[in-house]
Amino acid sequence: MKATLYGSRLSPFVEKVARALQLKGVETTTVDIKGPNDLKKWNPTTGKMPVLEIGGEKLFDSTLILRRLDAIVPEPPLVARDPETAAKQRFLEDWSDESLYWYVMALRWSPENAKATVAQLAAFLPALLRPLASLVFPRQIGSLARAQGLARLPTGIVLDELERRFDELCVFLGDRPFFFSDEVSVADLAVFGQFSTLRSGPTPQGARLLDARPTLAAHFDRVDAATGGRAAAQRRAA
Repeated sequence: MKATLYGSRLSPFVEKVARALQLKGVETTTVDIKGPNDLKKWNPTTGKMPVLEIGGEKLFDSTLILRRLDAIVPEPPLVARDPETAAKQRFLEDWSDESLYWYVMALRWSPENAKATVAQLAAFLPALLRPLASLVFPRQIGSLARAQGLARLPTGIVLDELERRFDELCVFLGDRPFFFSDEVSVADLAVFGQFSTLRSGPTPQGARLLDARPTLAAHFDRVDAATGGRAAAQRRAA
């Protein structure tokens, strides 16, 4: 089984899917963004990444992708066989995608970090388009974070609230190696994706909060090891 994954692994949702593919041992080619029209070309339905081509199917939305991937490649499963545990894992996956994500976005587009975020994203554009990044990205992406609401709060308040969410994740994790289970699930992959973006550079304040919690830092390392690590063999398209 081979697959092609479209999108930048700076995206927590692309990273989430990439890790699931590595966990299942699917040989994957990753195609990075090279221009502003790539998303519409890959995914005319929503214009968002990730997009996955596998087994003759073209899939979008990380949650839907992982659900379908579990049907195509059943082992190892991405949710527990126990219905109650599976429900908790899916719920945490959804919370991570729909709530934790916005904390990460609020930090990335805060006044303290927006310049570094723009520089990080601009590196994926052709050289001729990079000077426009400081105008386009804050307007197109940063405005989404502000519209959601968290990015309108002072950075200190966002960090205080994120600290509380991290402490709650520690409670959910408890003494288990992974959330609600001894095996990696969609919950772990979703949280890992957000943590990976948080640690990618422009948000040192959030990364410090994570590193200050050995329980979560160790969970990150366990998921990384279980899913092949960043050095796992993945062919990148030229």
